Amino acid sequence: MASALLTQATFLICLVLFARLFTYQRGAARFRRSVSCLAALAMGCSGAAVIYILKGDLQIPLAAWPLVILLAVFAWAVWKSGGNLAGAFRPAGWDGVERRQHERRDALGQARRR
Repeated sequence: MASALLTQATFLICLVLFARLFTYQRGAARFRRSVSCLAALAMGCSGAAVIYILKGDLQIPLAAWPLVILLAVFAWAVWKSGGNLAGAFRPAGWDGVERRQHERRDALGQARRR
């Protein structure tokens, strides 16, 4: 019973993760090949898990509950970031402005020292 519940949860989580990554539109976000490849890999793995569960080839054992929770946290982070995989790993509220201001201050400081 619990194994079937974990399998259903995994199916739904993987389906949501695949759909959110698949429907992501970059817009003004910067293109990074490594993140794009990682997103494609995550989509492929979650899509394959959905297909294997539908075919009945994948049953999640009860002992794998920590992995299902980890998958749910990852899917939640991707959903919260709007499907931007790079944004899923970025701290909340961080938009890069502070980092760029810090880089400008360092560049000005180095130019004055010369």
